[in-house]
Amino acid sequence: MKLAGVYLALGTIGTALTCTAPSWAQSSDWAQRVTMSSQGGHIVGNPLAKYRLTEYMSYTCNHCANFEAESHDSLKTDFVQKGHISFEIRNLVLNPIDLTAAMLARCGGRTKFFGNHRAILASQTDWMQTFQSSSPEVMQSLNKGSIAERMKKIAGAAGFYGLMQKRGFANDQVDACLSDTSTQETILAMTNYAAGTLKLSGTPSFTVNDKPIDKVHNWARLRPQLLALPE
Repeated sequence: MKLAGVYLALGTIGTALTCTAPSWAQSSDWAQRVTMSSQGGHIVGNPLAKYRLTEYMSYTCNHCANFEAESHDSLKTDFVQKGHISFEIRNLVLNPIDLTAAMLARCGGRTKFFGNHRAILASQTDWMQTFQSSSPEVMQSLNKGSIAERMKKIAGAAGFYGLMQKRGFANDQVDACLSDTSTQETILAMTNYAAGTLKLSGTPSFTVNDKPIDKVHNWARLRPQLLALPE
């Protein structure tokens, strides 16, 4: 999905030291290891991997949903599990609906993120259709109130409350996630970095060790790039 510009806010929108490896560094089950990056992205795999693959994505981007579906199994088993490549997901927010979904994906902390992420993208066709078929009056009503109130309206219209209930979250927990200004700031900071510093122009976009991979926006093109990386 092409990025028209930087995301607009919703308002318009002495002790001797012994060097020992930490416990997570001794693990070989990298596909189950989830950590956080300094920018607030979620990483699966070896935190000290030689290659740090990062996806910048939008929840309203159908190409991002396709990438998740097509890459999920192979990315983990063929690359992340070997320990030389880690995979991080960061947000490149395109609109208020996207921001709402991004806030909910982060509900429950790092151990819940990848499950939330997959569930939201797996149902994207259904909830996007809801907005695409809504009247202008309904869509306009979603843009009234505080930022948190708007996101709650969007979550209600999209059926996100029901989706998150299946993930084990009560409605009040969902509301708390949508009202978390710290999370919102983290998401928008990642967006600003992607658009402003990296100059990414669409989603999904990918970097390896923070360097953008040119003209690669799907799994079919990304997989050969990863296979070419020496272990």
